[in-house]
Amino acid sequence: MEARTKNVLEPLAFLFQLITGILLFVFVIYHLYVTHLAEHDALSYEKVVERLANPSFKVAYFVFLAVVSFHAFNGLRAIILDTDFGARNKRAVDVLCFALFVIATAYGSLLLISF
Repeated sequence: MEARTKNVLEPLAFLFQLITGILLFVFVIYHLYVTHLAEHDALSYEKVVERLANPSFKVAYFVFLAVVSFHAFNGLRAIILDTDFGARNKRAVDVLCFALFVIATAYGSLLLISF
């Protein structure tokens, strides 16, 4: 059973890593355009607050946050699973990386909501 689960989950983890990597490229280009190219004073406190008061920007930044968090912790998971420790403790590594993803996304979401 374990070998079958690994054959199903690992290609999915790689696929999601690939998709989130592509999404990160798009989001980073968008973020750089909005914050550095669209306006001269886009990084002023007033402009940041104004941008984050817009619900569409909040949704975009939430998706950006979730994509970054998933990509980071799935990558960390893959690195740890390549070690002897990770190979012996796969379930614990999976649970820990997923928990860290949820915590990071929730914390970032709370910060976005506070604006």
